[in-house]
Amino acid sequence: MIDQLTINNLGVIPQAELNFSPGFTALTGETGAGKTMVLSSIGLLLGKKADPALVRYGEKELAVEGIFVSDSSSTAALLLTEAGGLVEDGEIILARKVPARGRSRCHGGGRTIPSGVLSQIGSELVTVHGQAEQLRLRSGARQLALLDSYGDAAHQEMVSEFGATYAAWRDLQTQLEQWENQRQTREIEVSRLKEGVELLEKLQPEPGEEDELLRKIERLGNVEELREAAQAAYNYLGGDSVDTAGGAASLVSAAIQALEKGAQSDEELSELARGLRDASSIILDISAEAGAYLSNLEADPAQLDQSQARLAELRHAYRPWAKDLDSWLTWADTARARIVKLSGPQNQGTLLEEELIKTASQLQTLGKKISRARLALAKSLQKEVAGELAALQMPDAGFDIELTPLAEPNSHGFDQVTFGLRAGSKAKIRPLGQGASGGELSRIMLALEVTLAAKSLAKGTPTFIFDEVDAGIGGATALAVGQRLARLAKHAQVIVVTHLPQVAAWADKQLVVSKNHDTAQVREVAGSEREREIARMLAGKADSKSALDHARELINACSVG
Repeated sequence: MIDQLTINNLGVIPQAELNFSPGFTALTGETGAGKTMVLSSIGLLLGKKADPALVRYGEKELAVEGIFVSDSSSTAALLLTEAGGLVEDGEIILARKVPARGRSRCHGGGRTIPSGVLSQIGSELVTVHGQAEQLRLRSGARQLALLDSYGDAAHQEMVSEFGATYAAWRDLQTQLEQWENQRQTREIEVSRLKEGVELLEKLQPEPGEEDELLRKIERLGNVEELREAAQAAYNYLGGDSVDTAGGAASLVSAAIQALEKGAQSDEELSELARGLRDASSIILDISAEAGAYLSNLEADPAQLDQSQARLAELRHAYRPWAKDLDSWLTWADTARARIVKLSGPQNQGTLLEEELIKTASQLQTLGKKISRARLALAKSLQKEVAGELAALQMPDAGFDIELTPLAEPNSHGFDQVTFGLRAGSKAKIRPLGQGASGGELSRIMLALEVTLAAKSLAKGTPTFIFDEVDAGIGGATALAVGQRLARLAKHAQVIVVTHLPQVAAWADKQLVVSKNHDTAQVREVAGSEREREIARMLAGKADSKSALDHARELINACSVG
């Protein structure tokens, strides 16, 4: 519920503080007085787009603030808390500042919040109906949305699920179309991949083979240098060289004997002898290995040529596909998987087709469930609206909701919804977009709103704002409209912008917007002041005795009714 609204420098309103109450509040005033500015201020608090043109001429910025009464466990309160704002003593405080130049700023619960969050919070606190809504009522899309809003939470969830499934279905269609359009490109890629894989399978290289070939070529290409190095080492170790005085093995053996002789007098020399015996074993082993290396080291020009040819063949083969042989082997594994994906029995196109068929089936199943649910909703809604129309001085009117199946679904289902009206008992039912007058649209809209308001109340929406939904009507019909709004106000806060005294007279509270030159003010009227305002609305003269008598009579009749 809106408890208080403060406005500064908004259009013709320099400053205003409006106090609202539960029940029915009427907002009246002469045309052009500034009633729209009051609604604009509420719209800003509900997250609507900020227009710098609304800033009062000569001022730097406008500011609006609203205090809303809401349970701390409500969706609006939870949204504000998630955004970092505070909810204190059951009050949600929302504010908006719009500079003449620059970006607007939104505040909730003492914290700066995005306008999108402000809009989410506002949609939970207030429902606004106006003449723009009446015009949209001619649209089939809006009629479908209204019918769905009549459904419960399970219906809403089912419609949302259909929307998500439809989006997935359309995305799969797009992917499959792209797949088909890229057939030639795909065939070229597969051909190239197969060429590389077939060449690899023909050559059958082993992991690490390139490095092994390089080592073999290096060895075979340097046999003489290797023989000289191994022979020299063998000679030095084995003692075959005269220059080394018997070789390292002989020298170490002699050193061991000398140490062992000395060890008879000092045990420490024995430890040194043991260490040299280990070294002697190592020297002898290496000497033997060097001898074996020499005996196996032979020049083999044929094997060298063969290894060089194999290395050249492999490098020539893998260069179009990879930087080295091992990378080519890894590439081949990836290429085989890619070939299967592009042309195998379970290629991407096949998988897309299967997923598309599956999603289309889900879409059909969901669509049928939604269509059946909408038929049931349509029967119930048209019955309730017809009852409301009878109370709104259209007893012979007929209201019809027709569902026509679509050949192809859209994001909302397989149904085209058409609201129809029969103006009289013998008249044909015609779509609202073909011939319904402004007054008829107003009453149909109000009948729908009153009916749907019960659903909104069940969903927790506490405040309804009606912006001149009584346009195009008058007399007894206007009284009936006021009565319906007053009935709704027994269960929720209702704020109505109206120019009809028959509607305003039903209000529990009346606020008047008046304008003096370029400045407007908003004040509450009661007692004789309210009678004068109703008289002005009736006859254009607030001081006319007959108008005042009529106003008094009207207020009394509505308060009793």
